[in-house]
Amino acid sequence: MQKISRSKVIFQFSPNNSPIATVQPGETVAVETDDCFRSQIKSERDLVTEIDFSQVNPATGPIAVEGAQPGDILVVQINRIEVESTGFMVAIPGEGAFAERLKEPVTRVVPVRGGKFWLDEHLSFPVHPMIGVIGVSPGDLEVPCGEIGDHGGNMDAKVIRQGARVYFQVRREGAMFALGDAHAGMGDGEALICGVEIPARVELSFDLIKQPEILPPRPVVEIDDQVVTIGLGPTLDEAASCALNDMMDLIQKKTGRSLDEISMLISAVGDLRVCQIVDPQKTARVEIPKAIFPDPSRPVLP
Repeated sequence: MQKISRSKVIFQFSPNNSPIATVQPGETVAVETDDCFRSQIKSERDLVTEIDFSQVNPATGPIAVEGAQPGDILVVQINRIEVESTGFMVAIPGEGAFAERLKEPVTRVVPVRGGKFWLDEHLSFPVHPMIGVIGVSPGDLEVPCGEIGDHGGNMDAKVIRQGARVYFQVRREGAMFALGDAHAGMGDGEALICGVEIPARVELSFDLIKQPEILPPRPVVEIDDQVVTIGLGPTLDEAASCALNDMMDLIQKKTGRSLDEISMLISAVGDLRVCQIVDPQKTARVEIPKAIFPDPSRPVLP
């Protein structure tokens, strides 16, 4: 298995990035990711207000996928996520949902042991690893890794976890895939502005869908028995509308149902959830049972 070190990262998804590795469709690789602070925080004495913010949200990559061309779909299967033994959380005055209530910066070391992360010596929760930043080249645009776009990026969607199958529209030759910003745990909304930030090792498999019948404009996720669309916008309402309409379009193309039928389906069995509310572009997702599609035993795409 090819191993890709966290020593080479990007801080923006850009057409100017050169690949650090090339993989074949069908290949499985192990990718190391750094924490979102680029290892600048080592102890509770290190405050986020003192770090170099140009080094925040690194994504390991980009990784070129042989044969990927604009108009293809890149399929990324997340087989395994292993987090390291120490994570961090930070509080930042003026940032996040509690901006006006937090008066000074605080760093908390969060140990991971026994399958749990420990917020103090008495309070622990099961580790649920997920990937915050994941995406492909945006085409002719340059988007910082801390932001979201149609290419993916800082989606902070809890469904991008072990077992997830993620579809990306390829916009540049090679797709130019990268990922980072792993969490040992994160609540929907990421209200403070961080989850349990931690380095990780992620095993991924890659595939391509050539000449797809359906080409979603933004990433689509399959996890367990759910299909998920992820939307973005400057407000949470706009992000929700984006995710809802992406799901309506996907269902229409897959099933041929009328729009009124689809709207009833989504309202009856779909779940609208918040991914994050703390970035310039907010992120929301819609989850719906695979059972509504013609053959739920098969991948939703192609």
